[in-house]
Amino acid sequence: MKTTNDTPITKPEDMSTNRAWATRAFSNAADLPISLVLDGQAIHGIPAAWQPVVNRRRIDANITETIFEGTDSGTGLNVRVECTEYRDYPVVEWVAWMTNTGHAPTPVIRDIRAMDMTFKGTAPVLYHCNGDYYSVDGYTPQELPLNAGDTAAFAPNGGRPCDGAFPYYRVMFEGWGLSIAIGWPAQWAASFNALADGVQILAGQEKTNLRLMPGERIRTPRMTVMSWSGDGSRAVNLWRRWYLAHILPRPNGQPMPTLLACAATDEGEEFTAATEENQIRYIEKFNQHGIHPDVWWIDAGWYPCYNKDHVRRWWITGTWKPDPERFPNGLKPISDRAAQDGADLLVWFEPERVQPGTALDVEHPGWLLRAPDSDNGLLNLGNPECRQWLTDHVCKLIQDNGIKIYRQDHNFPPLEHWRKNETEDRQGMNENLHVQGYLRFWDDLLARNPGLWIDSCASGGRRNDLETMRRSVPLHYTDYGYGDHPVKLAFHRTLYEWIPYFKECTLSWDLTGNERFDNQLDSFSFHCGMAPMLFATLDIRRDDYDYALARKMLAIWRSASDLILHGDYYPHTPFHKSAEKWVAWQFDRPETGEGFLQGIRLPASPQETTTIHPKGVHANASYVFTNAETDERRDIAGEALMREGFTMALPARSGAIWFYCQVAQCPER
Repeated sequence: MKTTNDTPITKPEDMSTNRAWATRAFSNAADLPISLVLDGQAIHGIPAAWQPVVNRRRIDANITETIFEGTDSGTGLNVRVECTEYRDYPVVEWVAWMTNTGHAPTPVIRDIRAMDMTFKGTAPVLYHCNGDYYSVDGYTPQELPLNAGDTAAFAPNGGRPCDGAFPYYRVMFEGWGLSIAIGWPAQWAASFNALADGVQILAGQEKTNLRLMPGERIRTPRMTVMSWSGDGSRAVNLWRRWYLAHILPRPNGQPMPTLLACAATDEGEEFTAATEENQIRYIEKFNQHGIHPDVWWIDAGWYPCYNKDHVRRWWITGTWKPDPERFPNGLKPISDRAAQDGADLLVWFEPERVQPGTALDVEHPGWLLRAPDSDNGLLNLGNPECRQWLTDHVCKLIQDNGIKIYRQDHNFPPLEHWRKNETEDRQGMNENLHVQGYLRFWDDLLARNPGLWIDSCASGGRRNDLETMRRSVPLHYTDYGYGDHPVKLAFHRTLYEWIPYFKECTLSWDLTGNERFDNQLDSFSFHCGMAPMLFATLDIRRDDYDYALARKMLAIWRSASDLILHGDYYPHTPFHKSAEKWVAWQFDRPETGEGFLQGIRLPASPQETTTIHPKGVHANASYVFTNAETDERRDIAGEALMREGFTMALPARSGAIWFYCQVAQCPER
């Protein structure tokens, strides 16, 4: 359905633009786009005096790796830069490793930049976002023209990479642009410095001022740069396609499916009232109502989390085993019962937070980093003994309890725990080693538990950098506004552009007030909950729901979710968070000639209709549009669709999804 100009598939001009700068950056070791200061001397790339060597190898049909490596004979500092070039997409990635191969500490290494490079172009505009920080203002995209002499600088808050900043950027020049991601699950910093003829980009770990002890090794963030020609819409969909092809996890080697999640528990904070008996009973009750989840979700509170009065508080973390009072047989009876209905068990963990009096606090106090004014001990994943113990312990929990989805949260800022435990000539070391340990922990979990996949959470969506996303999906992308329809739809608009897989729920706070999980069932909550994973927030203890409506809307979600994940994405309304407007967007799969348009008239919108001009329509084709909720059908000629658009009329607080296909490619409906 796409015209040649619209297609997000890689074009020759994308690849030629990519080669132009990549050849300049990665042909010679001295020109590599990294920099540092060693013993007061500024160094860019790997100097010729370090006798660099270059090795190239083909990883597979689409990926080539080039490794540059050199050593400073005076200090023993070895620098290794690993560069990955994609042949099917205009993408280059690189990461640098620095190792002390000598017998004495190195001089101070500071201001390490994973990216120090200038891109030539005219009229640059920077597109960025402010990430997630439990605010109505989160995930807000911003557009900043860069005039010569301007500098735009960014860093997250407190050591979690998406907290108040977002490590994903677009720089658009006239006719082409760059999409840039900083893969660092901790405290990064980036600046964009406008020059007369281009933009200098600097990025790396925010603070490095350290000596490496003999044998020690640190790394930089992994930088990802995609080149593209055309407009921002091409940039979005080329990124989405590359992400699905090369980043989104593939459990058991298979593409990540769209999934329905359900959960239930008795009254109490989070899952502190969950028991073996009530979990099995609620699984069976969902089944009785004809709702069959793919994922059974157990969140915080399943472990012993008792305070001094023997009251369970979910945040008392540090004793990782099923609470024997409520789960005398562990979680295995629950995972077995869920599996009978085809559901996998998801279980929440927060291993990096250790509360006073818990098992880790009592038995391994030396593994914890402390910070002033914080009761939270940070489990030091930069300690190899600690990280190995955690890996073995969590693997046993996964295997003994039939856990198929490992959900890791991180509910406090770790930065001061790292920095307050370092001397002035070791600043950045704790953070760097922790990042290495965190990624190694996840890699080992995945390697030792075939088919396992990981859900990344950090007080919502505060640790969703690309290095984390290579190993996980961010199901819980925010703690803010679960049932606030205008706000969460705005959040979706940003997420669809960068991280195609996330979870949404079916809460409606305009009916219930801001109670987190109190829900009234209606079709509107489903329209505002369309995402690759849907959490059906049905209180299964109730029998007064219209479960037939739930089943009908879940069937529509099943049809739409695959298109949401795999389709090209086109927003048809501006970014906003207003209940007085419409939201409309389109997901299209040109390979199969199908897609859908969705319109949502928010509760206070006075506008009775909206007209969408779909992307990629052919004038000489005919299209069939079907509303699965009402069974209405429209047959529209492509020429008329291009000229007049597609008009929806809806009552306030309602939505519609119109599936479409080209007549020649429509299945029987």
